[in-house]
Amino acid sequence: MRGAQTIQRVRRFARAGVWLVLLDGCDAGRRHPSHEPPPDAGLSALALSEAPPPPAPSLLPPVAHALEEVREQKLEILPPRDDTPRLSFGKGRLAQAMSDKVVFRDTKDGAPVAEATLGPMRAVSEGVDGSLIALGLGSGARLEPRSNKPRSFAHVAFFQGAALFPDLEDPSHFYVYYRAEQQLYHYAFEAEAGSFLPIEDRFPLADCVSAPALTRDGAFLCATQEGIERRAPRGRETRFKLPVGVSAAIRLLPGKRLDEVFSVSPEGEVVHLRLQPGMPVLGRFQLPASPFAAAVNAEALAFVLVSPPAPGSARHWTLLVTDFEGQERFKTELPSQAAQANEDWLKAVIGDKNLAISGFEPLVAVGGADSVTVWDYARAAPLFTR
Repeated sequence: MRGAQTIQRVRRFARAGVWLVLLDGCDAGRRHPSHEPPPDAGLSALALSEAPPPPAPSLLPPVAHALEEVREQKLEILPPRDDTPRLSFGKGRLAQAMSDKVVFRDTKDGAPVAEATLGPMRAVSEGVDGSLIALGLGSGARLEPRSNKPRSFAHVAFFQGAALFPDLEDPSHFYVYYRAEQQLYHYAFEAEAGSFLPIEDRFPLADCVSAPALTRDGAFLCATQEGIERRAPRGRETRFKLPVGVSAAIRLLPGKRLDEVFSVSPEGEVVHLRLQPGMPVLGRFQLPASPFAAAVNAEALAFVLVSPPAPGSARHWTLLVTDFEGQERFKTELPSQAAQANEDWLKAVIGDKNLAISGFEPLVAVGGADSVTVWDYARAAPLFTR
């Protein structure tokens, strides 16, 4: 009897206390880390300071059960502020970042075209010419559209809060945005021999509350506390204040016109805005669930949606592709990844929910380091899962 009472006390503790611990731990990954180096710290030292987290201790069965119940029935999953982009489309190719290498796949059937071992993966992106760029902790690789052999380049510091972008004016260069320094750093793929690529130039991009978005003319957009900032790397900065009734954005998606943008709110409202004084609203629509990830090409918007858990109803994930007015073009349910109580629960659950949409074909992909599925959204048909 005393043993049963002890278990009940542990369960009550788990339900009351662990919930708060989980929320704090979940949010900590999205807040600016207190141990992040000051803006004037060297980028090389920042990269070398990265270390894997210690293994999670084992949990008593009652605590493990309470953790699983809280996670599945209570925790809200928010869009990650700092994540590893693991999927990117190029011309006829798809880059998939795995744990310590990148695999370049043919978009027809998912067959591997090439791969490169780069150390723990940091980001992938597409180039303006249809090439693909991949960064790891050890080095980087670029696969050009008509090549089956990636070309390597030297290491670039890439720490929490960084983002990778191509240079749309010059395919021989790329950018890395460093949130801690509020700067865009400009690098060339080809440089003198050395363990680090030298910084060729830098441009300010201040007050961003999320990673910037790149427009088709090579300018950067980012959400600020009051609205949107637009800056061309060698041009002037322009700031726009959101109109009344438009919520702050968690994602900005460039429109087809260079002076237009889609603002996606945490509540799932998508507002089509014109980038001019007053920011006229061109249209708006409501997503059926909270947006976890969003992407855009010249004709469609893509979203990974996550519904909140409810009594008797499990959390579920959906892939939705719409036109620019919000009309559904393709929709499919996505599998949910289970996780053990002593695992990094959030990492396990969202690890296969990376999203990419092609700018060359009507293709959309969802996946992560372990698997990826590609659909033809124009035909509403899956192409492959690898």
